[in-house]
Amino acid sequence: MKKMVGLLLFLLVYAPEAIPDTTEKQYAEYTFARVQFNMSPQGYRGRNQQGQLPWEHDYPKSEDFFLTMVSQVTGVHSSRDAYEVVQLESKDIFKYPFLYFSEPGYLELTDEEITNLRQYFNRGGFVMFDDFRGDDLQELAVQMKRVFPERDMFRLELNHQVFHSFYEIDSLEMPPPYRNFNSGDPSFWGMKDEEGRLILAANADNDFGEYWEDIDNGNEVLKPAVQSFRFGVNYLIYAMTH
Repeated sequence: MKKMVGLLLFLLVYAPEAIPDTTEKQYAEYTFARVQFNMSPQGYRGRNQQGQLPWEHDYPKSEDFFLTMVSQVTGVHSSRDAYEVVQLESKDIFKYPFLYFSEPGYLELTDEEITNLRQYFNRGGFVMFDDFRGDDLQELAVQMKRVFPERDMFRLELNHQVFHSFYEIDSLEMPPPYRNFNSGDPSFWGMKDEEGRLILAANADNDFGEYWEDIDNGNEVLKPAVQSFRFGVNYLIYAMTH
């Protein structure tokens, strides 16, 4: 709890002016929507120590933390229990302007999911892909090519507007929370729609959800954990204002 208090004070001091507010779930302006998707056979063998499948890693503690902080440091009205799990093939995804995918390296999209995700993007939705490493980026790019064959993912640079939509991100260098995986240097990737709007952000070789889950129990270093929250808030504000 001391670490949470310290983090909140840090973020409040360095946040732009906001209107802190906490509302009940049914009145929340923002609901954290985690996506359950069809996976490759390897995905069903990728349970973590808690028995969670890849798409649900860090659930729901990462949602709890992120929503708590969002309600305190931004003008977005939310509450710590304003989270849902939605299936990618369901029309429910259209209720949410911002979707979160964990471990997208295991994506193996069905035809129904491809159609649904394409429509979601075309209607103005935004996706955050998180918690993947190594060759998973190439696997994600293959799946996104199935959604939009004519588009490519590209590496995001520091001057992109998404890194300045709420917090002023001054560096894209940050360590991942894990230490024992054979992965590359963290990088950030995106894809644009026909009008040049960013429709997704992918945190390659990193895991913001794990930072959000573990920060309050003393298992994570404060500075990169704070930075991961700032990135997440910037994605959310960009999604809700573009």
